[in-house]
Amino acid sequence: MKPVAINGVFDHSREIQVAKTNFRGEKGVQVITPFYTHLDASGKEQAIIVNRGWLPEDFRYAKYHYSTAVAGKITGVLYRGDAKTKYWQPNCPQLEKYHNVTAHDCSLVMQLPNQEEASQFMLHMVDMDSERR
Repeated sequence: MKPVAINGVFDHSREIQVAKTNFRGEKGVQVITPFYTHLDASGKEQAIIVNRGWLPEDFRYAKYHYSTAVAGKITGVLYRGDAKTKYWQPNCPQLEKYHNVTAHDCSLVMQLPNQEEASQFMLHMVDMDSERR
């Protein structure tokens, strides 16, 4: 995997949280947020979907992540989302119940202007700065 760096702005109004029932023995969610990088030739915003990582259930509604990296440069690795396994469950956007992370489902739910392109892959955000870790 090769790290990628992009500049843009997060749109928290279209953010979704995917329930991950167990991470190291703790309940929580993965935070998925669109990140607008530029405008196309017709002036429409172009976004990539970003998996910002896991939050413990206790912080799910605190929105602490809103104050970090609202705009600017982020780094991560490109991927297509969760793999389908025998334990895979479909998402239910009508009830706001998300069980897995897929670029296709996220781009539809977020109603991104560039839905076709955004449904192909996502960025899993990774902090590459060793001093902040």
